[in-house]
Amino acid sequence: MRIGTSSDDVRRRNLSAVLTLVHRHRAVTRAELTRRTGLSRSTVKDLVAELVDAGLVEESTPTGGSAVGVGRPSAVVRTCRRVLAVSVNPEIDAITVALVALGGAVLEVRRIPTPAIPSAADMVRVAAATVGALRGSLPPGSAVSAIGLAVPGLVHAPGSTVQLAPHLGWHDEKVGDMLRAATELPVFAANDANVGAVAEHLFGGHPHADHMVYVNGGASGIGAGFVVAGELLEGADGYAGELGHTYVGGTKVCHCGAIGCLETEVIQSDSHTSLDEQARRLGIALGGAINVMNPRLIVLGGFLRAFPERAADALHAAVARHSMAGPRAAVRIVAASLGSETLMIGAAELAFGPLLADPAGYRQAATG
Repeated sequence: MRIGTSSDDVRRRNLSAVLTLVHRHRAVTRAELTRRTGLSRSTVKDLVAELVDAGLVEESTPTGGSAVGVGRPSAVVRTCRRVLAVSVNPEIDAITVALVALGGAVLEVRRIPTPAIPSAADMVRVAAATVGALRGSLPPGSAVSAIGLAVPGLVHAPGSTVQLAPHLGWHDEKVGDMLRAATELPVFAANDANVGAVAEHLFGGHPHADHMVYVNGGASGIGAGFVVAGELLEGADGYAGELGHTYVGGTKVCHCGAIGCLETEVIQSDSHTSLDEQARRLGIALGGAINVMNPRLIVLGGFLRAFPERAADALHAAVARHSMAGPRAAVRIVAASLGSETLMIGAAELAFGPLLADPAGYRQAATG
């Protein structure tokens, strides 16, 4: 098969590059797009015009800002909030569904408590009903492009199949196909910590985020996502990042069959007396991750966000004891800057993936 080198292929790649830059920066001048892409000003102008025509971005000329160079100010290109994705995050006690606009802006969040741990079928039923309600309330001209599903478990990325979500009791559940059939929307599923890592990397505003470890603590345990040289480390089948099953001491038996796993020893708790001890356990796992991955940044999300502030001394002391001085010296440990929206933004990024890769295809679908 011939690798595409036609003018259409080149234009498709250029459209993708421009839309991705606008999406990740939310607002960027046309002059900055020209600088970052290396394309000519006239080419960028034409590409932006095509994206505006497709309803993907909006363009305006600053009236009170400073000019770029000599002459009129450079036009500002912004993502269009009428282009939407739905994020879904099932947990053992609730299903959270959010509406997220292109650019990563969370517009609405609905958390639906469940009377028991939801099965895959329960999740599909609740999520589909909520998606239907959200779509029914959209203003004219708005449209949902796809659904991103953040699952606390092992997700086989190519088929959006949950191989194992132990706390939910899911085994080999084809959640992508199930939710797609119920909503008639494309569905893309991934591990919740992995999508959290993507969100904090792209939208968290963290310096040195191209070498980052994101660790998420939720009702269904602890997971991690690793960003290496700006790319998510997924593993051969999408299962990378199970930091929650690092041995950190203790006697509790984990659902995986091992003893003393991080996620059995560090749990969400209102007890201040146990926080330092949990911080020491967490520090063991983070120290090992530092030795193996040599990150510049560790971001703690979910209930783990409390540790850098409320148990900083115990956490840093444990990390120091369990990591080598060289890689440790360059690491910062911070709370997730996106807060409770981290997983929603990350799941939406899954849903926006095909659109960002091929904006021309979106336009054809929208106008065809």
